Amino acid sequence: MRKLGRPSGSATPLVFPVRTLFRLPAPTLPAAALIILLLIATPGLGQAPRRVAFTYDDLPANIFRGDVSAMREVTDGLLAGLRRHRIPAIGFVNESKLFDDETLDEERVALLRAWLEGGQELGNHSFSHPDINTTPLEEYQADVLEGERVTRALLADAGRELRYFRHPMLHTGLDLETKSAFERFLGEHGYRIAPVTIDNQEWIFARAYDHAHVRGDVDLKQRIATEYVVYMDSIFGYYEQQSRALLGYELPQVLLLHANRLNADAMDALVSAIRARGYDFVTLDEALEDEAYRLPDEYVGRAGITWLHRWALARGERGEFFAGEPDIPAFVREAYDSPPDR
Repeated sequence: MRKLGRPSGSATPLVFPVRTLFRLPAPTLPAAALIILLLIATPGLGQAPRRVAFTYDDLPANIFRGDVSAMREVTDGLLAGLRRHRIPAIGFVNESKLFDDETLDEERVALLRAWLEGGQELGNHSFSHPDINTTPLEEYQADVLEGERVTRALLADAGRELRYFRHPMLHTGLDLETKSAFERFLGEHGYRIAPVTIDNQEWIFARAYDHAHVRGDVDLKQRIATEYVVYMDSIFGYYEQQSRALLGYELPQVLLLHANRLNADAMDALVSAIRARGYDFVTLDEALEDEAYRLPDEYVGRAGITWLHRWALARGERGEFFAGEPDIPAFVREAYDSPPDR
């Protein structure tokens, strides 16, 4: 886990359908005033659509015992789903995954090219996914530069630029000196940090799903995928509440996902659940236009936490403020902890 004490349970707000609004008993207040009060009190009525940017880590793919053909299946599934639902996204690349032993694999490079040809963006997630909390800064920075060679060239060929960096594990340093030095390094190399406001433990569901896939357990795969969408719906509710409590409104969210088999297979159900919450899908650029993303991030420590929680800690919030994050069902954890023998 890379969380900082964030627990379980989140309720979906009560919503009155418009048809119900006009069947209410005669009010004691003037009708217009009653309707205004209902619009204020009811999420989704009289409000602009919620917005979310999709971001995927660990490109070209993060899969259990997967070869290049499995990577291709994941890539094709993700891109087809994004295209089907007209969702802009950015994928963050670990270029170490492009190599077969020490040889650059052109088939894997082609998977990144497919993201660009599909109209999506690419960012840098480092070469080998090191941890800034345990890696000397110079070595960490060298890994970042090594992780941009192929991606930067592909973007240049497409007439585009490499602009965003996503910290592995969302770790940003144990002390302000390291954190600040690395942020200066990123600025000098033309990077903007890609923050996250909706983090989750999707990677546990995904590994459990992969274990079931390798075993050929279709029923368990379906059960995990179904529970995953329920879990993610609750996660959205939790971070919506966190945004309202901290900022007084719901900012355009930045969702962290991974390029894995589960997200490729469950795309339609996940998108339907998110749309049902009233979301439009925006680019990372569009999300970051919100003024909240200009708040200072002064958090240092071992946890990889969202920017909403970084801002909350900077404001002095503690303990109870962070309570309420949904937990993972026991059967999913069991499947995660039980890799196949073969």
